[in-house]
Amino acid sequence: MPNLANGAGALLTVAATSWLGTSKPPAPPPVVPATSAGAIFDHWRMDDESIFSETALVEPNCSFWNQSVVYTSELCSHFSLSRIASGVTSRAVDRAVKCAAWHETDCIISPEVGVSVPAAFVYDPEHSGLRMVVAPRLIQMDSEVKTIRVVDPTESTNGFVTRFNQTVKAEYLPGGSRTPVTEVFNGTDAYCIQMLRAAFDEECWRALD
Repeated sequence: MPNLANGAGALLTVAATSWLGTSKPPAPPPVVPATSAGAIFDHWRMDDESIFSETALVEPNCSFWNQSVVYTSELCSHFSLSRIASGVTSRAVDRAVKCAAWHETDCIISPEVGVSVPAAFVYDPEHSGLRMVVAPRLIQMDSEVKTIRVVDPTESTNGFVTRFNQTVKAEYLPGGSRTPVTEVFNGTDAYCIQMLRAAFDEECWRALD
């Protein structure tokens, strides 16, 4: 499993004695499409050249979420998700794996890899890769709350600090499946799923939950 302390969108537990402070709450971030023109996939340079191109090493087009925007998608509906071809899952996971390998992390959310399907990609112990958790709906359960620093490995921002439950129960569609399952996620996987939910706008989750 990659070391999240060094990774993109890395999730670090930090100590904090005060969370909210006394300053005025910031304005809500703008809502933007998860991909250009509502496409399922944004174009990547890597779509045209291999990551191991003979001419140059092609870096994945990862764009890590930093809370400056929230995303919307035309795929925020059960009908749309039910009609996604299995090839979409394979392509999306392939992108997530390339970004995770390049930046040494095991948490990727779909807009970070140019995918409009509301999904988180978390560590897959069975295949030593990533698996796709589509449209997770959180189910009430007790959990300890942790203060987490989300690190931007590109160093284009300072990342951000937020609070997440250490454990969550979620009903979701496994990538490539139309049959929902329920699972308890812990630690980094739980944080990744909550980060996905924070990254998409409330209307998306109202349509899916």
